[in-house]
Amino acid sequence: MNQAYVDASWHERPDGYGVGGWGLVLLRPGELPTRYQGQLNAPDNNAAEVRAVLEAVRHAPAGEGLTVYTDNEAVIASVGRGRGPHRLADLARAVQDEAQARQVGLRVRYAPRTRRHMMAAHDLANNARRGLSSPEQDGPQADVLIEQRPALPEARVSLRRPGERVTALVNLDPLSDVPPSAQALLAAVTLARPGEVLVVRRASKVAQALWQRPERALRPAAQAQLTQARQQADGLGVQVEFQGTG
Repeated sequence: MNQAYVDASWHERPDGYGVGGWGLVLLRPGELPTRYQGQLNAPDNNAAEVRAVLEAVRHAPAGEGLTVYTDNEAVIASVGRGRGPHRLADLARAVQDEAQARQVGLRVRYAPRTRRHMMAAHDLANNARRGLSSPEQDGPQADVLIEQRPALPEARVSLRRPGERVTALVNLDPLSDVPPSAQALLAAVTLARPGEVLVVRRASKVAQALWQRPERALRPAAQAQLTQARQQADGLGVQVEFQGTG
């Protein structure tokens, strides 16, 4: 069963109308998540949310089932049950017409925003509304999972890209000026291919902060190592996006 996590963002203009953004994370069995986003003019946030569902139907494989997850109850009532707010009736009908035309068996379900893919859809929507493309839209993508136990002097780094999985056990140096969690992150970045976007899960808040701003490191040696790693990644066109914390 194909799954999609959708969200929207909306901002009212002085003229009373508004600009919105939609975000979509599409999951197909055996494949990496695919992310989409877009900007639109919309009368309110609910209209932008319905548009996100429509885009999920458009991007899902034709002739297959699709479960769309949203945190918007009005969308669930309108698209999923056909009895939501009257102002959404036409938009909801457009979603159902698209699903019928593409023979997509559509179901709409609730998911809290705290779900990982919901958070990703939320970020996509916010960036789209602001006119920004999200990093994962710019190049081939790999998912990275960092697993670290405080009692063990090593971390497990797993990288998954289409057709390949890579696992590395990283020895952490307790005497290094770079914190252990940041050491694990730097090891994960070395597994990237040129031009690749790494979607990193369970990186610690410390590792995220130091990657984004190496000057935050307390010791000059750590600042230098982190800065060099960032420069090398930038030179190869490698981008790092964080989802969740370890």
